[in-house]
Amino acid sequence: MEETETPKREGLRARKRRATENAIETSAVTLALEHGVEHVTVEAICEMADISRSTFFNYFAGRDYAIVGRAISIPEGDEAFVVLDSCPDNLTLGILRLIFAAIGHSNVNTEVARLRAQLLAEQPEAGRMALVTLLESAHHITATATAWLIAHPEHAKLDSPFREATMAASLAHGVISAQLGEWMQRDGDIAADEADLERIMQEYRVLIG
Repeated sequence: MEETETPKREGLRARKRRATENAIETSAVTLALEHGVEHVTVEAICEMADISRSTFFNYFAGRDYAIVGRAISIPEGDEAFVVLDSCPDNLTLGILRLIFAAIGHSNVNTEVARLRAQLLAEQPEAGRMALVTLLESAHHITATATAWLIAHPEHAKLDSPFREATMAASLAHGVISAQLGEWMQRDGDIAADEADLERIMQEYRVLIG
């Protein structure tokens, strides 16, 4: 696994932004668990999170994203390519880095993760909502990874850039899903460690044989 620079200490502004984001998501999922996703409103989320409506929409494009997680807007062009260039022989790791770059931080709120897992287990409608956001994210990720492979054919491992990008994106999603189970055993707002993600990828290699 490629060495990365030691991350800089997070600034006060970034911490405050994440605190607001966590408050919005916690409120949204809590309301969904209590009343059902179909009865949750942006107004109710704002009241519980003690924020304005305009603040809500500075963080989330809509109610559903606050409840089940936002679709990830992947950087495009050179900005995305710089991230993928950081590990040219491991497209899956590059996509994982791209996902966290798009989110803007590499922290996972374990309480929100546990609440969402409970919500998905209890309410089928939440599962459908989560699938929509997953498909939105997957489309952008696959398109970006395909474009990068076309621009850098020397790093391609398969004949079809689209197929390789699709498989790498699916694997990245599987890695995050597998690691979430471990993250949810911890407490607080934790930093996602690339070493954990690399370990999951190695376990995939063991399974494949």
